[in-house]
Formats: sequence, C-alpha cells, structure tokens
Amino acid sequence: MNIDLFQMAQKYGLKGIFLGIAFLLVSGFLKSTWFQDLWSKFTDKLIEWFLKRKTKSDEVKHIVESDILNHDIFNYIDFWMYSKVPTFQFSTEYRTVVFRKYLTIYLRCYKKGILDFIKEEKYKTMDQAELWKALMDMINHIVWEYEKECKEVGIPDVIITKMKLKNNDTIQLTIDLIQNISNSQFYQSENNFLKIYSILNIILSVLENTTSNSESVCNSINGQLKGLKINNSGREISEP
Repeated sequence: MNIDLFQMAQKYGLKGIFLGIAFLLVSGFLKSTWFQDLWSKFTDKLIEWFLKRKTKSDEVKHIVESDILNHDIFNYIDFWMYSKVPTFQFSTEYRTVVFRKYLTIYLRCYKKGILDFIKEEKYKTMDQAELWKALMDMINHIVWEYEKECKEVGIPDVIITKMKLKNNDTIQLTIDLIQNISNSQFYQSENNFLKIYSILNIILSVLENTTSNSESVCNSINGQLKGLKINNSGREISEP
C-alpha cells in the first residue's frame, strides 16, 4: 500500500501528514530485516513451547493401529501439497516456482518416508534403543531424499542450504523429543502405538512450521539467485 503525503495533506491537513509519516515508519519497521528476524525467533520459540507442551499433555488413551495409519499428519500433508502450497506467492515468479517445488518435494518425501516406516511394521516389536535408532534413520533418510530430489529438479543449493539452516533448531528439538518419547515409560503401550502416535504429532507441528517459515527464508536471500533459471511445465523462468 502506497501513501501519498501530498494527497493526505490536502484531505486531512497537518494531521494527515503526521498519520502518513507514522504509517510509513511503521510499515518500514515491519518490513525491516531486524523485525523479520525477531519475529522469526519468536515463532521458533513459540513452536518449541508448543512441541514441549504437546509431548507432556498428550492424552493417554488406547491407541490402535488405525489411529496410526489414519493420523492427521497425512491429511494435512495432502492439504498443504494440493491446496495450500500451490497458492503461495513469493516476491518474484522464479522464487514462487522454486519454493513451491521445494515445499511439495519436502512434504511428499516426508509422507512417503513415514508411511514406508509404518507399513513395514517393524516398530511394533522394537525395544527403546531400536525404536530410537529406527526413527533417527527414518528422519535422516527423508532429509537425504528430499534434498537429493530438490537438486535433481534444479532448485539452487542456496535455497536448500537456507532451508536446512532455518530448520536446524527445530529438527534438533524434534530429535530430542523423539528420543525422550522413545525412552519414556509414560508412552509405553502395546506395539509401541502410543509412542508412534505421539511422535507423528511432533512431526506434524514441524512440517507446519517449515511450511509457514518458507517466506521468511525467501526474503532473506538477496542477489544470490539473480539470473538463475528453472523449468516449470516446459516454460523456462528466470530470476530478474
């Protein structure tokens, strides 16, 4: 939204000028890198609080296999991939295409990796140490898969690296929480169903956090994408 101080002065007089200047100052502040970094740190802390609270307050109930196979995480991933991500708009057409591709690959690889892990059903007979190791292997494999596919479709390394750096703190927290749940007697249940269900709740929150933070990562990239090109449905798009 652009503010014409001259028009505001004509319409509202001196008061209009002060209001216009105040609006411009506030708008500039909200768009500043300092504020965006501060807001990003705040949202990271918020997600950390939520994740910790989530693991402590999960209702202890009788979880069965259908609760795992039909967990909300799969519905949300489908919603994000097919309804939310395709509507995202970033600062340029190139960035819009690239980040949409990244997020779609990211979500698809998580869905496939989790489903493969669940359908193997090996987790049902694992002890604490085995479950912890298997879950770590699953996450590492998912990360390796989506980063590899992103490179294959032409997503620049700078975006892959920036997204990794942005997610590092959240991923570390996720790993800590998964370890705590894997080793906790509180989450002990038949066939490890309660542990897996609770861990899927955590991963769901992480995926949502990554999706919502993609715009701030995009805005933090200055000049490093200039002149780069990507193919989108047969049409070559370049960053101005």
